[in-house]
Amino acid sequence: MEHLRELPQEQAYTARVQQLLLALIEQAQVISSDHLQSIQAIVADAWEDLRVKPTALSEEDLEQLSTEVDRFVVRRQFADSMAERSRRMLLNPFFARVDFIERGEEKVEKIVIGLYSLKDEKGELLVHDWRAPVCSLYYDAMPGEASYESPSGEIWGRLTLKRQYRMEDGRLKYYVDTQLSIDDSMLLDILSGATSRHMRQIVATIQSEQNAAIRQESARVLAVVGGAGSGKTSVAMHRAAYLMYRRRDLLDASKIMILSPSTAFSEYVSGVLPELGEENIRARTLREVVEDVLGKKVEKPYRQLEALLDGNSALRRQSVAWKGGAAFMETLRRFADDFAAYGPNFRDVRLDSQVLIRKDELARMYRNELSLLTPAQKLMRMGSTLQTRLAGWEERLYKQYEKSFSGKYSQRELRQMSNMAVAQRLQPVRAQLREMLELKGSALLERAMRAAPKQLRDAYRDNQIAGLTWWEDAVAEAYLTVRLGFAAPDKMIYHLLVDEAQDYSDTALAMLGAYYPNAQVTLLGDPKQRTTPGLPDCDPARWGACFGMPEAPVLPLTKCYRSTLPIAQLCNRILPDGEQLEPFGREGAEPVVAPYSEALLKKTLDEFRAAGHKSIAVITRSQAQADSLSTKLEHVYRLDGGEADLNYEAGDNVVACYHLTKGMEFDAVIVVWPDVELTDDERRRLYTAASRALHAAALLGGGGLIKELGIGK
Repeated sequence: MEHLRELPQEQAYTARVQQLLLALIEQAQVISSDHLQSIQAIVADAWEDLRVKPTALSEEDLEQLSTEVDRFVVRRQFADSMAERSRRMLLNPFFARVDFIERGEEKVEKIVIGLYSLKDEKGELLVHDWRAPVCSLYYDAMPGEASYESPSGEIWGRLTLKRQYRMEDGRLKYYVDTQLSIDDSMLLDILSGATSRHMRQIVATIQSEQNAAIRQESARVLAVVGGAGSGKTSVAMHRAAYLMYRRRDLLDASKIMILSPSTAFSEYVSGVLPELGEENIRARTLREVVEDVLGKKVEKPYRQLEALLDGNSALRRQSVAWKGGAAFMETLRRFADDFAAYGPNFRDVRLDSQVLIRKDELARMYRNELSLLTPAQKLMRMGSTLQTRLAGWEERLYKQYEKSFSGKYSQRELRQMSNMAVAQRLQPVRAQLREMLELKGSALLERAMRAAPKQLRDAYRDNQIAGLTWWEDAVAEAYLTVRLGFAAPDKMIYHLLVDEAQDYSDTALAMLGAYYPNAQVTLLGDPKQRTTPGLPDCDPARWGACFGMPEAPVLPLTKCYRSTLPIAQLCNRILPDGEQLEPFGREGAEPVVAPYSEALLKKTLDEFRAAGHKSIAVITRSQAQADSLSTKLEHVYRLDGGEADLNYEAGDNVVACYHLTKGMEFDAVIVVWPDVELTDDERRRLYTAASRALHAAALLGGGGLIKELGIGK
């Protein structure tokens, strides 16, 4: 116990902090109760006045009362939030400590690090918020010469101690003095715990490479790349919390958004920021953004995947391959630039053989007279100008028809017949103007696709007639719609987090750059999980260029902390050669690998439940598989990518297509996979499914698949 000789003093410090937290909770509760009584008294007095005399309070009096009530409500909410913050700290008041001597000073500064900052009665910091600049010493520095970036510049000194604490039920169990950012034995202890349906905060286990991504402030676009379980999503959520802490005057939850791969994923990460003491940020899917931009429903991305996995999908794979890479994005960009400079293909507007408006006049209006407007605004303004002219033509034609019909109809019928004749005569003119001036995303993309293979142009036109928009077409339509000003960008988002970025085409990323013009962007992805058939290889170094920042930094996360060593080894045997995980060693049971049978599936699910695993997922290759299995298993919830995915209960296990579980993790996973050709893409799909598992896994596949993998019993 020599290495724990300071444990009594540390336990005493823990108790002191907890006593202060209890006092703060009690104080906040009293303040909250007082404010509630004040609100009730104000409302009761006002009600009594109005009961006696309904006109006793003027509009100004009521407005003043409302302002006063609002003031007390805000104060009460602040007191409640302080109490809740103290409650969160109570059982785990801090997790680390560093001792630092600033250069030129003699006094050792003891920096105890926790979820939030805490001051004593004299205003001295007992606990530092993990996001404070000085706390980066814990994550990045080793004992010896060290420095950290402060608002006033780089501070140099000597780190004399790095200590980590392990709390259990509010009691300090032990501590470790270490040369590492976190001791491996303690990390193993923490990672061995069960998970829930929600992601947890990881402030005590942030590694140096993760910390670099979390605290990166200057880059306009940042790519964070790592294998399954390397902490990418945790980094994103903690980065959001860090930025809100650092830019409290400019950035709040309403100005940050995370783009998630599915509704279930949005629910999965919903608890992280509240645990960190911040309001939850909005989570949306790319499909929701695209549908808002286009004002119509489009194909769900996982439906695209289902179509591509079908053996008879040559045309669809050609469509995804042609529209998924940098070349198509450059085609769209050039089209948008040309359209912005020159407008649509203007033509003479004719009424029979008479030219009403010459194309060079239309071009001049677009290029010169309205040069400061967006393309959409130019066309709208031109439409208004031409409607005025059209009204003049209508008036002249009406007089001609009225004179021609005079004597044939009564006055009322004469008006009706003249108006009908004018409308019919000018209908071709209106159609010509609409074709040139009233453009939507589909019309723009059809023009941009003139160089596409004929079969793709034909398929696109057929889909438009049928009212269907393929997913790869939807993002292209959305890009052109926003880029040319036919939909307003969202200028209120100042930081955008894009999870599972490897699944986004270059066009999708460029669309986000156009739609969120004021946002810093953090992109998170794993090229090994790019599993959409037909998409070109994923290159994170190219992501920044999609946002106009070709030199954007790419930060790698090299180690994978999610799975036990046997599960990580299974994933490595599944992956194509050269695409291996670097697992963090954590022992566990060997995965079950066996030919599929319904009886074995049910038996394995029962065994995982009996072993105490709380979150269990049965993961399939396709949604049709998931739909079928969900009818055969008890107490499971089928994820389908819809809003209902928010409603499954914590005790439910889930059945889902692998695509809908991306970014998520479960205590135990059962992968059910059919016999399919084991291409490199197929191996990546299988790896994506298996790598969701934390502590236990089973791969139940077709006999041919298991034999080809060579890992069955």
